[in-house]
Amino acid sequence: MQKNPENKNAENTGGNVGLKPQGDAVFALDIGTRTVVGIIGEQKDDVFNVIDFVVEPHPKRAMIDGQIEDIRQVSRIVARVKEQLQERAGVKLERVSIAAAGRALKTRRVSMDFDLAETESITFDMIKSMEIETIQKASEELSAEKGVNTPYYCVGYSIISYMLDDYKMLNLEGHKGIKAAVELIATFLPNVVVEGLYSVMDMNSIAVSSLTLEPIAAMNAIIPQEIRLINIALVDIGAGTSDIAVSRDGSIVAYAMATTAGDEITEEIIKAYFVDFNTAETIKQKCCGGEECSYRDIFGIERKITPDEFAEKIEPSVDVLADTICANIIEANGGPPAAVFLIGGGSLVKGLPETVSEKLSLPLERVALGSHENLKNIDTGGRLMGAEFVTPLGIGVTGVMNKGYDFSVITLNDRSIRIFDTNKITVFELLTVAGFKSAEILGRSGHNLTYSLNGSRRTKRGGGFEPARVLLGGNPVSLSARVTGGDKVDFTPAVCGENAKALIRDVIDAAKYNKGKVIFNGGEFPIGPEIKVNGKTVGDDYSIQNLDEIETYGVLTLDDLLAHFGAAETAAVNGRAQDGDYLLSDGDIIETGVAVPENAPIFVGEEKNDGDRSVWGEISITFNGESVTLPPNPDKLPHTFLELLNYSRLDFDNPKGEYVMLINDDTANFNSEIKNGDTAELKWSEDDAKNL
Repeated sequence: MQKNPENKNAENTGGNVGLKPQGDAVFALDIGTRTVVGIIGEQKDDVFNVIDFVVEPHPKRAMIDGQIEDIRQVSRIVARVKEQLQERAGVKLERVSIAAAGRALKTRRVSMDFDLAETESITFDMIKSMEIETIQKASEELSAEKGVNTPYYCVGYSIISYMLDDYKMLNLEGHKGIKAAVELIATFLPNVVVEGLYSVMDMNSIAVSSLTLEPIAAMNAIIPQEIRLINIALVDIGAGTSDIAVSRDGSIVAYAMATTAGDEITEEIIKAYFVDFNTAETIKQKCCGGEECSYRDIFGIERKITPDEFAEKIEPSVDVLADTICANIIEANGGPPAAVFLIGGGSLVKGLPETVSEKLSLPLERVALGSHENLKNIDTGGRLMGAEFVTPLGIGVTGVMNKGYDFSVITLNDRSIRIFDTNKITVFELLTVAGFKSAEILGRSGHNLTYSLNGSRRTKRGGGFEPARVLLGGNPVSLSARVTGGDKVDFTPAVCGENAKALIRDVIDAAKYNKGKVIFNGGEFPIGPEIKVNGKTVGDDYSIQNLDEIETYGVLTLDDLLAHFGAAETAAVNGRAQDGDYLLSDGDIIETGVAVPENAPIFVGEEKNDGDRSVWGEISITFNGESVTLPPNPDKLPHTFLELLNYSRLDFDNPKGEYVMLINDDTANFNSEIKNGDTAELKWSEDDAKNL
């Protein structure tokens, strides 16, 4: 088949002629650090029946600690798995269930109460809606956590309990009551982990039908609901991570993850036997399987090693791995569990169950290697599928159980944004998930500049902002509008106003005054302006900073000079009588007959105010129930509602709907004029609705 150079996915789409539709067949992929496992199965009654499976190793390291590093390399391996399964099963695979490893895992245990209509039976859809709302609460708590700066996706959750009218229930469906409660533990991974998985699926033209966490999938395969009454720790030891889930009292109650796993054993073999990575993997697999292994080291020397020699050599590494696993189990469970299941390829390391048993003080028979014998409601068709197949089988089972739970895709500015499948997300929440900052979404006026000039407080307002523009399907909508999968949103960010700024020369016209010395009654005296900011002399090009204290000194006019010396009479300047407003110049000779005392600074008074001070001067109003005094507007413009943002206690980073602005109970906007004695309010629309 000739490849189309214009189609990057062409190599993954061939060979589909004559294939049947996927129908109810379940396609599950376990993309591990060392291998990719694909399984096709069908759910019949309560049993998941395995039709076929394929295992493909990565030819080179394309994943680290369970996270995809080389997307194209992993995509090629997934393509091989898909094509083999399609050819052998005769089914065109278009949908897949996948799982993520727990690298950078975060969990939240939350509960929510829901009011019910007493006469209405609880449906499956109602339960799903309650669960999703509870997950959203967990997501909001995680987003609010200090230090969490990257978007996180919910990749799975476990119900801890349902309550109906304060009674614990196994299942709410079909019941009636007044109040229901859902308690669950939600698991989250950074978007980079999840997006890497989806990118691989996109490159292979496979739609993701469900996504879960690997230990959740493994639990569903090997520890069904009725067994979860026992305090069991399940540990999925892969090549890059060891993922842990803990059951107790009928629920999964905790998750944990460690980056110490099978690769640590492999790396120890490399150092101990002087071999490359692939040879070390071969030695590990053969010796752990009880076979003697022949190999060639990096010097080209042929060597042999027995399983017993191998076990002795790697014993320190096994001890470290067991230490890490047991410490994480104890932390997650609050102490040693009653039993442990070890699954995954890394669990096959010789001596690991015994070491875990010793460190947790458990009988060896309570530390089991999971295998096909432990699988619940899974028929492998007689195939021997060991501990390394528990997770991929669980992914398939979970895909059946969680049908309908996935991420929806919304197009934002021609970019695909994934959200947890729900109809309750708003435009604001979508923009937040997409990484837009609150200032870009809500906009803000520029910061005001507040300073004092000769003891009088002044404020220069920042520039106004241009509000954001949101189009949903081409029509303008508000930030509180609901969006769902398939919607197309166009967003133009708000343009924030410029911060207010000013130079000294902008507030003090020092340039019109002269500098130099005059002769006053026979003695020299300096004239000209002097400006101090926070006690230090500055020039007129100084940029005023917020809360600066500016003071002006100096002798500038004849009146200043006479006042400085306490002279009440008029004076002659250069032999001629002058008014007090006369601006002194360098070299002027002033005579009054008054002796010159010691020099002392004179405070330069501000210019006289003009215009209607009741409009732009200091006013007092009531704002959100509190008395507020606004200082005079130095630009002599009327006061507006915008100035009140400086006195608001609203959390602008966490909006609750739209702004509601009122002046004397009438609807207002940021440019509305406020006057002395007015009553003003600023609140969120959602808070306002709650008070109705």
